[in-house]
Amino acid sequence: MSVVSLLQRQVESRAQLICKQRNQSVPAELGKATYETIEDGVVFIKEHFLLDSTHREFINRVAKVEWNADKIRWELFMPDTIYADRWLPYPFLSSSSDLTAIMREIDKDPKAIFWED
Repeated sequence: MSVVSLLQRQVESRAQLICKQRNQSVPAELGKATYETIEDGVVFIKEHFLLDSTHREFINRVAKVEWNADKIRWELFMPDTIYADRWLPYPFLSSSSDLTAIMREIDKDPKAIFWED
């Protein structure tokens, strides 16, 4: 197994744990946390449901974590509110060699940027 695939497994397992923990304490009508895998990282998503439905009404991409092999660092991005297909560096912790620090920032969301609507 290559280093890159080990890093991918690591980021996916941490994303899964964050989503599982967030979903335990949040009612479905307030949105459920999930993630999608991308090349060299994950995108965190908040799914929104109608009150009487098990089908999601819409989703918001809330954060992206990506491994930058050139810089040997994890990078954290937030969605651009103007251009839906663009990501902006998260201004409070845009990159780190420590994946735990990046994931803690997403999980705790101290600036209420990721999980708040």
